[in-house]
Amino acid sequence: MSDQPIRKSNPIRDSKNRIKLGVFGINGNGAAFTFHPDRFKCTWDANVRLAQKAEKLGLEGFVSAAHWKSFGGDNHYSGDLMETFAWAGGIAAVTERIGIISTIHVTLIHPVFAAKAEATVDLISKGRAGLNLVLGWYPPDMQLWGLDVKEHGDRFEVAEEWMEIFDRLWAGRESFDYDGKNFKLKGAFNQPRGLQQRPILLNAGRSPRGREFAAKHCDIAFCSAHNPEMGAIKQQVADYRRDAREKFGKEIQIWMSAYVVLKDTVKQAQDYAYDYIVTQGDDAPVQNIIRNNAIDTKAMPPEAAAKLAYSLKAGFAGYPLVGDADHIAKLFADLSEAGVDGFLLTWLDYEGGLDRFGREVLPRLEKAGLRAPANVIA
Repeated sequence: MSDQPIRKSNPIRDSKNRIKLGVFGINGNGAAFTFHPDRFKCTWDANVRLAQKAEKLGLEGFVSAAHWKSFGGDNHYSGDLMETFAWAGGIAAVTERIGIISTIHVTLIHPVFAAKAEATVDLISKGRAGLNLVLGWYPPDMQLWGLDVKEHGDRFEVAEEWMEIFDRLWAGRESFDYDGKNFKLKGAFNQPRGLQQRPILLNAGRSPRGREFAAKHCDIAFCSAHNPEMGAIKQQVADYRRDAREKFGKEIQIWMSAYVVLKDTVKQAQDYAYDYIVTQGDDAPVQNIIRNNAIDTKAMPPEAAAKLAYSLKAGFAGYPLVGDADHIAKLFADLSEAGVDGFLLTWLDYEGGLDRFGREVLPRLEKAGLRAPANVIA
Protein backbone atom coordinates (compact mmCIF):
# COMPACT_ATOMS: atom_id res chain seq x y z
CA MET A 1 0.00 0.00 0.00
CA SER A 2 3.03 2.30 0.24
CA ASP A 3 2.82 3.24 -3.46
CA GLN A 4 -0.66 4.78 -3.11
CA PRO A 5 -0.77 8.40 -4.37
CA ILE A 6 -0.95 11.10 -1.70
CA ARG A 7 -4.17 13.10 -1.81
CA LYS A 8 -3.63 16.60 -0.52
CA SER A 9 -7.20 17.40 0.43
CA ASN A 10 -10.59 16.10 1.54
CA PRO A 11 -14.13 16.70 0.20
CA ILE A 12 -14.87 19.05 3.10
CA ARG A 13 -11.76 21.11 2.36
CA ASP A 14 -12.39 21.01 -1.39
CA SER A 15 -15.92 22.42 -1.21
CA LYS A 16 -16.33 25.96 -2.51
CA ASN A 17 -19.82 26.32 -1.03
CA ARG A 18 -20.29 29.37 1.19
CA ILE A 19 -22.33 27.13 3.48
CA LYS A 20 -21.01 23.61 3.94
CA LEU A 21 -23.24 20.94 5.47
CA GLY A 22 -22.83 17.69 7.33
CA VAL A 23 -25.05 15.19 9.14
CA PHE A 24 -24.16 14.46 12.77
CA GLY A 25 -24.87 11.75 15.32
CA ILE A 26 -26.35 9.04 13.08
CA ASN A 27 -24.15 6.28 14.51
CA GLY A 28 -26.51 6.41 17.50
CA ASN A 29 -30.12 7.30 18.17
CA GLY A 30 -29.74 10.94 17.28
CA ALA A 31 -28.97 14.08 19.27
CA ALA A 32 -32.35 14.75 20.91
CA PHE A 33 -33.35 13.52 24.36
CA THR A 34 -37.03 12.72 24.01
CA PHE A 35 -39.63 9.99 24.15
CA HIS A 36 -41.31 11.29 21.01
CA PRO A 37 -42.15 8.43 18.60
CA ASP A 38 -40.43 10.22 15.70
CA ARG A 39 -37.02 9.95 17.37
CA PHE A 40 -34.45 8.33 15.10
CA LYS A 41 -33.81 4.63 15.76
CA CYS A 42 -30.27 3.77 14.72
CA THR A 43 -29.71 0.75 12.49
CA TRP A 44 -26.92 0.03 10.07
CA ASP A 45 -29.35 -0.02 7.16
CA ALA A 46 -30.62 3.43 8.16
CA ASN A 47 -27.03 4.71 8.29
CA VAL A 48 -26.38 3.42 4.79
CA ARG A 49 -29.54 5.06 3.45
CA LEU A 50 -28.72 8.36 5.13
CA ALA A 51 -25.09 8.40 3.99
CA GLN A 52 -26.06 7.73 0.40
CA LYS A 53 -28.89 10.27 0.54
CA ALA A 54 -26.59 12.94 2.05
CA GLU A 55 -24.02 12.24 -0.66
CA LYS A 56 -26.62 12.42 -3.42
CA LEU A 57 -27.77 15.80 -2.07
CA GLY A 58 -24.19 17.05 -2.21
CA LEU A 59 -23.58 17.39 1.54
CA GLU A 60 -19.93 17.57 2.47
CA GLY A 61 -19.74 15.54 5.69
CA PHE A 62 -21.08 12.53 7.58
CA VAL A 63 -19.95 12.80 11.19
CA SER A 64 -20.24 10.37 14.09
CA ALA A 65 -20.75 11.10 17.76
CA ALA A 66 -18.69 9.38 20.47
CA HIS A 67 -19.26 8.38 24.04
CA TRP A 68 -18.88 5.12 25.94
CA LYS A 69 -21.64 5.28 28.55
CA SER A 70 -25.22 6.34 28.07
CA PHE A 71 -26.40 9.59 29.58
CA GLY A 72 -29.49 7.98 31.09
CA GLY A 73 -28.27 4.82 32.84
CA ASP A 74 -27.71 1.27 31.63
CA ASN A 75 -29.73 0.36 28.51
CA HIS A 76 -30.84 3.96 27.88
CA TYR A 77 -31.15 4.66 24.15
CA SER A 78 -28.33 7.23 24.29
CA GLY A 79 -25.87 4.40 24.92
CA ASP A 80 -26.57 2.66 21.60
CA LEU A 81 -23.66 4.24 19.75
CA MET A 82 -21.56 2.44 17.14
CA GLU A 83 -17.78 2.66 17.58
CA THR A 84 -16.59 5.37 15.28
CA PHE A 85 -13.65 3.88 13.34
CA ALA A 86 -15.49 0.66 12.51
CA TRP A 87 -18.53 2.76 11.58
CA ALA A 88 -16.45 5.02 9.35
CA GLY A 89 -14.92 2.10 7.48
CA GLY A 90 -18.39 0.76 6.78
CA ILE A 91 -19.70 4.14 5.61
CA ALA A 92 -16.62 4.57 3.42
CA ALA A 93 -17.39 1.31 1.65
CA VAL A 94 -20.92 2.37 0.65
CA THR A 95 -20.18 5.96 -0.45
CA GLU A 96 -17.95 7.64 -3.02
CA ARG A 97 -17.64 11.38 -2.36
CA ILE A 98 -18.78 12.49 1.10
CA GLY A 99 -16.26 13.22 3.87
CA ILE A 100 -16.40 10.71 6.75
CA ILE A 101 -15.48 11.93 10.22
CA SER A 102 -14.78 9.72 13.25
CA THR A 103 -15.25 11.43 16.60
CA ILE A 104 -12.71 10.22 19.17
CA HIS A 105 -11.57 11.06 22.70
CA VAL A 106 -7.88 11.91 22.63
CA THR A 107 -7.68 11.26 26.37
CA LEU A 108 -8.86 7.68 25.81
CA ILE A 109 -7.78 6.57 22.33
CA HIS A 110 -4.01 6.14 21.97
CA PRO A 111 -2.48 8.07 19.05
CA VAL A 112 -0.72 4.96 17.73
CA PHE A 113 -4.05 3.15 17.40
CA ALA A 114 -5.78 6.26 16.05
CA ALA A 115 -3.17 6.73 13.32
CA LYS A 116 -3.54 3.16 12.06
CA ALA A 117 -7.33 3.16 12.33
CA GLU A 118 -7.63 6.51 10.55
CA ALA A 119 -5.22 5.41 7.81
CA THR A 120 -7.38 2.33 7.31
CA VAL A 121 -10.52 4.45 6.89
CA ASP A 122 -8.61 6.79 4.58
CA LEU A 123 -7.60 3.87 2.35
CA ILE A 124 -11.12 2.44 2.25
CA SER A 125 -12.60 5.86 1.47
CA LYS A 126 -9.86 6.82 -1.03
CA GLY A 127 -8.89 9.91 0.94
CA ARG A 128 -12.11 11.09 2.61
CA ALA A 129 -11.37 10.43 6.29
CA GLY A 130 -11.27 12.92 9.15
CA LEU A 131 -11.30 13.17 12.93
CA ASN A 132 -13.44 15.17 15.33
CA LEU A 133 -11.20 15.51 18.39
CA VAL A 134 -12.89 15.47 21.81
CA LEU A 135 -10.83 15.84 24.96
CA GLY A 136 -13.08 13.89 27.35
CA TRP A 137 -15.51 15.75 29.57
CA TYR A 138 -18.05 13.15 30.81
CA PRO A 139 -16.81 11.35 33.96
CA PRO A 140 -18.71 8.05 33.39
CA ASP A 141 -16.93 7.69 30.02
CA MET A 142 -13.53 8.05 31.66
CA GLN A 143 -14.39 5.90 34.67
CA LEU A 144 -15.40 3.04 32.37
CA TRP A 145 -11.74 2.99 31.28
CA GLY A 146 -10.49 3.25 34.86
CA LEU A 147 -9.59 6.93 34.55
CA ASP A 148 -10.72 10.22 36.01
CA VAL A 149 -11.54 13.37 34.06
CA LYS A 150 -8.39 15.46 34.04
CA GLU A 151 -8.33 19.12 34.96
CA HIS A 152 -9.01 21.46 32.05
CA GLY A 153 -5.39 22.45 31.48
CA ASP A 154 -4.14 18.89 31.90
CA ARG A 155 -6.51 17.65 29.18
CA PHE A 156 -4.95 20.06 26.73
CA GLU A 157 -1.48 19.03 27.82
CA VAL A 158 -2.37 15.45 26.84
CA ALA A 159 -3.92 16.68 23.60
CA GLU A 160 -0.79 18.61 22.61
CA GLU A 161 1.38 15.51 23.01
CA TRP A 162 -1.26 13.40 21.26
CA MET A 163 -1.26 15.72 18.25
CA GLU A 164 2.52 15.78 18.01
CA ILE A 165 2.63 11.98 17.99
CA PHE A 166 -0.27 11.60 15.57
CA ASP A 167 1.19 14.05 13.06
CA ARG A 168 4.58 12.37 13.19
CA LEU A 169 3.02 8.95 12.73
CA TRP A 170 0.90 10.15 9.81
CA ALA A 171 3.60 12.01 7.88
CA GLY A 172 6.86 10.49 9.11
CA ARG A 173 8.99 8.13 7.05
CA GLU A 174 11.10 6.82 9.93
CA SER A 175 10.28 5.33 13.33
CA PHE A 176 10.86 7.52 16.37
CA ASP A 177 10.99 7.41 20.15
CA TYR A 178 8.88 9.76 22.21
CA ASP A 179 9.47 10.67 25.84
CA GLY A 180 6.67 12.95 27.01
CA LYS A 181 4.82 13.48 30.25
CA ASN A 182 1.77 11.53 29.09
CA PHE A 183 3.14 9.25 26.34
CA LYS A 184 6.35 7.25 26.16
CA LEU A 185 6.90 5.40 22.88
CA LYS A 186 9.69 3.26 21.46
CA GLY A 187 10.11 2.87 17.70
CA ALA A 188 6.80 4.50 16.85
CA PHE A 189 5.77 4.10 13.22
CA ASN A 190 2.53 3.81 11.28
CA GLN A 191 1.71 1.37 8.49
CA PRO A 192 -0.24 1.32 6.22
CA ARG A 193 -0.16 4.96 5.24
CA GLY A 194 -3.25 7.04 4.54
CA LEU A 195 -3.85 8.74 1.20
CA GLN A 196 -4.31 12.29 2.46
CA GLN A 197 -1.42 14.52 3.29
CA ARG A 198 -3.32 14.98 6.58
CA PRO A 199 -6.87 14.01 7.52
CA ILE A 200 -9.24 16.89 8.13
CA LEU A 201 -9.46 17.67 11.86
CA LEU A 202 -12.38 19.18 13.79
CA ASN A 203 -12.60 20.43 17.38
CA ALA A 204 -15.32 22.07 19.47
CA GLY A 205 -13.24 23.53 22.30
CA ARG A 206 -14.85 26.84 23.27
CA SER A 207 -12.72 28.07 26.18
CA PRO A 208 -9.77 30.35 25.35
CA ARG A 209 -7.50 27.30 25.64
CA GLY A 210 -9.86 25.28 23.48
CA ARG A 211 -9.92 27.97 20.79
CA GLU A 212 -6.14 28.02 20.80
CA PHE A 213 -5.93 24.24 20.39
CA ALA A 214 -8.39 24.29 17.49
CA ALA A 215 -6.62 27.21 15.84
CA LYS A 216 -3.24 25.52 16.13
CA HIS A 217 -4.10 21.99 15.06
CA CYS A 218 -7.46 21.82 13.33
CA ASP A 219 -9.12 22.72 10.04
CA ILE A 220 -12.57 23.34 11.55
CA ALA A 221 -13.53 24.89 14.88
CA PHE A 222 -17.07 24.97 16.25
CA CYS A 223 -18.59 28.07 17.76
CA SER A 224 -21.28 27.84 20.39
CA ALA A 225 -25.03 28.22 19.99
CA HIS A 226 -25.52 29.09 23.67
CA ASN A 227 -26.26 32.68 22.67
CA PRO A 228 -28.11 32.51 19.33
CA GLU A 229 -28.00 36.28 18.74
CA MET A 230 -26.25 37.05 15.46
CA GLY A 231 -24.02 39.64 17.09
CA ALA A 232 -22.74 37.12 19.64
CA ILE A 233 -22.09 34.51 16.95
CA LYS A 234 -20.30 37.06 14.77
CA GLN A 235 -18.03 37.92 17.70
CA GLN A 236 -17.26 34.25 18.35
CA VAL A 237 -16.35 33.73 14.72
CA ALA A 238 -14.09 36.79 14.77
CA ASP A 239 -12.34 35.53 17.92
CA TYR A 240 -11.66 32.11 16.37
CA ARG A 241 -10.33 33.58 13.15
CA ARG A 242 -8.14 36.09 15.00
CA ASP A 243 -6.59 33.31 17.11
CA ALA A 244 -5.76 31.27 14.00
CA ARG A 245 -4.36 34.18 12.02
CA GLU A 246 -2.44 36.04 14.70
CA LYS A 247 -1.07 33.10 16.67
CA PHE A 248 -0.53 30.51 13.95
CA GLY A 249 -0.71 32.29 10.61
CA LYS A 250 -3.47 30.10 9.21
CA GLU A 251 -7.10 30.17 8.14
CA ILE A 252 -9.69 27.84 9.66
CA GLN A 253 -13.32 27.10 8.92
CA ILE A 254 -15.90 27.96 11.58
CA TRP A 255 -18.88 25.61 11.88
CA MET A 256 -21.86 25.24 14.19
CA SER A 257 -24.03 22.33 15.23
CA ALA A 258 -27.73 22.89 14.56
CA TYR A 259 -31.01 21.01 14.91
CA VAL A 260 -33.58 21.31 12.14
CA VAL A 261 -37.34 21.38 12.60
CA LEU A 262 -38.90 22.06 9.19
CA LYS A 263 -42.67 22.32 8.81
CA ASP A 264 -45.17 24.10 6.56
CA THR A 265 -45.28 27.15 8.83
CA VAL A 266 -43.09 28.64 11.55
CA LYS A 267 -45.90 28.09 14.08
CA GLN A 268 -46.19 24.40 13.20
CA ALA A 269 -42.43 23.99 13.56
CA GLN A 270 -42.40 25.74 16.92
CA ASP A 271 -45.30 23.62 18.18
CA TYR A 272 -43.63 20.40 17.01
CA ALA A 273 -40.36 21.41 18.67
CA TYR A 274 -42.16 22.20 21.93
CA ASP A 275 -43.90 18.84 21.82
CA TYR A 276 -40.77 16.74 21.46
CA ILE A 277 -38.54 18.92 23.64
CA VAL A 278 -40.89 19.83 26.49
CA THR A 279 -44.05 17.73 26.45
CA GLN A 280 -42.27 14.48 25.61
CA GLY A 281 -38.73 15.49 26.55
CA ASP A 282 -36.45 13.09 28.42
CA ASP A 283 -35.15 15.06 31.40
CA ALA A 284 -33.07 12.44 33.24
CA PRO A 285 -30.12 12.24 30.80
CA VAL A 286 -30.00 16.02 30.52
CA GLN A 287 -29.72 16.38 34.27
CA ASN A 288 -26.99 13.72 34.28
CA ILE A 289 -25.04 15.70 31.70
CA ILE A 290 -25.42 18.91 33.68
CA ARG A 291 -24.48 17.23 36.96
CA ASN A 292 -21.52 15.26 35.57
CA ASN A 293 -20.17 18.24 33.68
CA ALA A 294 -20.27 20.19 36.96
CA ILE A 295 -22.61 22.88 35.65
CA ASP A 296 -24.10 24.53 38.72
CA THR A 297 -27.58 25.36 37.48
CA LYS A 298 -28.52 26.47 41.02
CA ALA A 299 -26.18 29.41 40.57
CA MET A 300 -27.88 30.31 37.29
CA PRO A 301 -31.01 32.40 36.97
CA PRO A 302 -33.93 29.97 36.59
CA GLU A 303 -34.50 31.15 33.04
CA ALA A 304 -30.88 30.37 32.07
CA ALA A 305 -31.00 26.90 33.64
CA ALA A 306 -34.25 26.09 31.82
CA LYS A 307 -32.78 27.38 28.56
CA LEU A 308 -29.73 25.12 28.95
CA ALA A 309 -31.86 22.04 29.62
CA TYR A 310 -34.13 22.90 26.68
CA SER A 311 -31.24 23.24 24.23
CA LEU A 312 -29.66 19.97 25.37
CA LYS A 313 -32.95 18.09 24.93
CA ALA A 314 -33.58 19.73 21.55
CA GLY A 315 -30.39 18.63 19.83
CA PHE A 316 -27.44 18.55 22.22
CA ALA A 317 -27.30 22.35 22.45
CA GLY A 318 -27.25 23.02 18.71
CA TYR A 319 -28.49 26.17 17.01
CA PRO A 320 -32.30 26.12 16.47
CA LEU A 321 -33.16 26.02 12.76
CA VAL A 322 -36.91 25.93 13.43
CA GLY A 323 -39.49 27.14 10.94
CA ASP A 324 -40.68 26.83 7.37
CA ALA A 325 -38.25 26.53 4.47
CA ASP A 326 -38.07 30.29 3.84
CA HIS A 327 -37.36 31.05 7.49
CA ILE A 328 -34.66 28.38 7.76
CA ALA A 329 -33.01 29.54 4.53
CA LYS A 330 -32.98 33.08 5.91
CA LEU A 331 -31.33 31.88 9.12
CA PHE A 332 -28.63 30.15 7.06
CA ALA A 333 -28.06 33.35 5.10
CA ASP A 334 -27.81 35.44 8.28
CA LEU A 335 -25.41 32.98 9.90
CA SER A 336 -23.29 32.92 6.76
CA GLU A 337 -23.19 36.71 6.86
CA ALA A 338 -22.02 36.43 10.49
CA GLY A 339 -19.09 34.36 9.21
CA VAL A 340 -20.17 30.76 9.83
CA ASP A 341 -18.79 28.43 7.14
CA GLY A 342 -20.66 25.21 7.85
CA PHE A 343 -23.17 23.30 9.94
CA LEU A 344 -23.47 19.82 11.38
CA LEU A 345 -27.19 19.10 11.22
CA THR A 346 -29.45 16.87 13.28
CA TRP A 347 -33.15 16.07 13.04
CA LEU A 348 -35.54 14.24 15.30
CA ASP A 349 -36.47 12.04 12.32
CA TYR A 350 -33.28 11.97 10.26
CA GLU A 351 -34.62 10.10 7.25
CA GLY A 352 -37.80 12.12 6.75
CA GLY A 353 -36.04 15.28 7.85
CA LEU A 354 -33.15 14.96 5.41
CA ASP A 355 -35.53 14.16 2.55
CA ARG A 356 -37.62 17.26 3.21
CA PHE A 357 -34.54 19.42 3.78
CA GLY A 358 -33.26 18.33 0.38
CA ARG A 359 -36.57 19.14 -1.33
CA GLU A 360 -37.30 22.49 0.31
CA VAL A 361 -34.23 24.11 1.87
CA LEU A 362 -31.35 23.17 -0.41
CA PRO A 363 -32.97 24.72 -3.51
CA ARG A 364 -33.39 27.97 -1.58
CA LEU A 365 -29.74 27.92 -0.52
CA GLU A 366 -28.73 27.30 -4.11
CA LYS A 367 -30.90 30.17 -5.34
CA ALA A 368 -29.31 32.45 -2.73
CA GLY A 369 -25.85 31.52 -3.99
CA LEU A 370 -24.90 29.82 -0.72
CA ARG A 371 -24.50 26.37 -2.26
CA ALA A 372 -23.97 24.92 -5.70
CA PRO A 373 -26.38 22.25 -6.94
CA ALA A 374 -25.40 18.71 -6.02
CA ASN A 375 -24.65 17.76 -9.62
CA VAL A 376 -22.13 20.61 -9.77
CA ILE A 377 -20.51 19.51 -6.51
CA ALA A 378 -20.21 15.96 -7.79
